[in-house]
Amino acid sequence: MNDFAQLYRQHASAVFRFAWGLCGDKIRAEDLVSETFVRLLTRAPRIETHTALAYLLAVARNTFLTGQRKLKHEVPLPREMPGPAEDPAVRMDDQARLAVVLEALGDLPEGERAALLLRVDHDLPYEDIAAALGTTVGAAKVRVHRARLRLAQVLEHDQGERKGA
Repeated sequence: MNDFAQLYRQHASAVFRFAWGLCGDKIRAEDLVSETFVRLLTRAPRIETHTALAYLLAVARNTFLTGQRKLKHEVPLPREMPGPAEDPAVRMDDQARLAVVLEALGDLPEGERAALLLRVDHDLPYEDIAAALGTTVGAAKVRVHRARLRLAQVLEHDQGERKGA
């Protein structure tokens, strides 16, 4: 049990960031983190990747994919998140840019989105990304590269629209 508590303290925030990046919803991300650690605790598996983090992220991704099949019939509620008081123009520009990035991230194919999040947000080596996604190292590199290209195109297009407006 002590090992479990230590794993949780070390990796819960990283699993949360990854889960939030996958689903784009804080509450669902928290649920994914809980489910990931419950599965770790109840199934006591042998970790087959180089790191416990890579294993936990793979479990979180699989849990997310399983949940996606169940969510097809749900309708999302609108989100309103008040922020700190600051210059409204700067805040609106930041929010608009963040919305563009999050939408572009959400539009990426799941495999590319997961690979990019594992590489950029968690700084995992391609070997661990490949293990977490159940693919080859070369395929993991291709997924990250394609995701970066797609995001760059979307951001370039958005920036061009802002200058033209």
